Amino acid sequence: MAVWTQLERDYPDQLYGGGLDVITTVDLNWQRAAEEIVNLQLDYLNYPPNNEGIPANANNAAVVAIDPYTGEVLTMLGSPDYFDETIDGAVNVALAPRQPGSTLKPFTYALGMNPNRDNPFTAATVFLDVETPFVTQRLESYTPSNFGQVEHGPVSIREALGSSYNIAAVLALDEIGITPFLGFMDDVGLDTLATNPYVDLAITLGGGEVRLLDLAQAYSIFPNGGYRIEPTFIREVATREGDILYQFESQRLENRVLDERIAWLITDILSDNEARIPSFGINSALQIGRPSAAKTGTTTDFRDNWVMGYTPNLVVGVWVGNADNTPMVEVTGVSGAGPIYNQFIRRVTANFPEYEFQQPEGLIRLEVCALSGLLPTDNCPLRRVEWFIPGTEPTKFDNYYQTFAIDRNTGLLADESTPQANIILETVVVLPQEARDWAIRTGLRLPPSGALIDVSDDDVGVRLLEPDPYTVFELSPVLPRENQRLRLTVATPQNTESVIYTLNGDVIGTADRSPWVVWWMLEVGEHELIAESTLSDGTIERSEPILFRVDDYTPPEAQTILPGQ
Repeated sequence: MAVWTQLERDYPDQLYGGGLDVITTVDLNWQRAAEEIVNLQLDYLNYPPNNEGIPANANNAAVVAIDPYTGEVLTMLGSPDYFDETIDGAVNVALAPRQPGSTLKPFTYALGMNPNRDNPFTAATVFLDVETPFVTQRLESYTPSNFGQVEHGPVSIREALGSSYNIAAVLALDEIGITPFLGFMDDVGLDTLATNPYVDLAITLGGGEVRLLDLAQAYSIFPNGGYRIEPTFIREVATREGDILYQFESQRLENRVLDERIAWLITDILSDNEARIPSFGINSALQIGRPSAAKTGTTTDFRDNWVMGYTPNLVVGVWVGNADNTPMVEVTGVSGAGPIYNQFIRRVTANFPEYEFQQPEGLIRLEVCALSGLLPTDNCPLRRVEWFIPGTEPTKFDNYYQTFAIDRNTGLLADESTPQANIILETVVVLPQEARDWAIRTGLRLPPSGALIDVSDDDVGVRLLEPDPYTVFELSPVLPRENQRLRLTVATPQNTESVIYTLNGDVIGTADRSPWVVWWMLEVGEHELIAESTLSDGTIERSEPILFRVDDYTPPEAQTILPGQ
């Protein structure tokens, strides 16, 4: 049908006149393999063997296989059964816009790795994968969460991308900026994202719509060294008399949209089974028995499952879901689309040689401290070797692992009065203050009270951590008012001596020690909160204000519903 549409556009007279002989790019054996594998997997999901498991309500799937160098579409399955109206089988989901889930994360990190950016990302760059609020373009509070509501603390981009952590990806996009990201999406062929006026930070988690075919085209930039290719369905068009109207010629790779070194680095991460073990385990469907890279995607309520994967000379994209957008039941990308991807790519490449991804010139390897991604010190117990584009490698030494002199009797910092025999040296992990609550929940040993710690984020000044900006709170009718309080916390430079919290211009509390917590009883109204930190040299630093609102409880029967709501 896709070919027919193209012929109607380009050769309408000949198509409906004398007729045309057309050779497509589709490999018929591959197409039949896709049909068979898709139907087997959907049967497995919907009718679990031995009644072990819950029926998944997964009724549709699509598969696209494309040559990343020529753009030839070797397989395009739009649904498991074109003639099944109960699943909208005539809808070609390979060409239908769907939310792509986490399959956009590689593009986020790839853009951030541009060595021409200020502070470019590397595979060793660390993000704090802890609860973090953001402000959307609509001035609303947005706090992303990971699958399973799990936080991971400091994680490198290698682990964050390999294991598909959401919070780290949003942090990365927030640093890059939405406008540059949309420009990059247009460059790689995902123009449905670039023209969407409503996108926000959630776009890196799939908060937009793309077509499976376009996503396969976009993923081609990773195995082919950063070049945009255009998909093609047709190899030859001829009249019934044998006159050639069109003959496909392999397109020249000349529209480079990504540095080939970055393309290889993303591939190196997506093919790193160790990096995805925390989320997918050691033996996931993403491993196909030969050099390959893959990324999953799962959208809200399990409405869309994706796997986008590739070898050095083939890109395969798989979508599983329902054409009418009804949710599936507990089916993720790795469990829904993953087996189709695995079985299909194994079958069609069974007789192909195993090619390795070719590493381009211009990359160096360097040992880093695994937790911080910085140069290791003697205190750093966990190290790894990472790849870098020259000029992006770290130049600072690790400051997450710090050693303190402790009085063994009190557990406090040793001082001049502590006998030498009682002093022990203890190395602890010192994290930025945004991760303090996570560290406590995780059971990490915190720095001893009163320690002057060297933290990496002192230069960003004072910043409010709680409450989240633009949040709306509501008083409860069943709790005593004195129990309805809001926790206020702040991150400050290490030489802070006290913190004053000011609400709407009035002082509401003072904290004189870390973690600088004040509890405030909720009051109805619009509020502006500011924190002032007094440093040891007498300097006062102010945070940026945070706006939030507290509403009184309104019984449902008392609510007024306006027309149109």
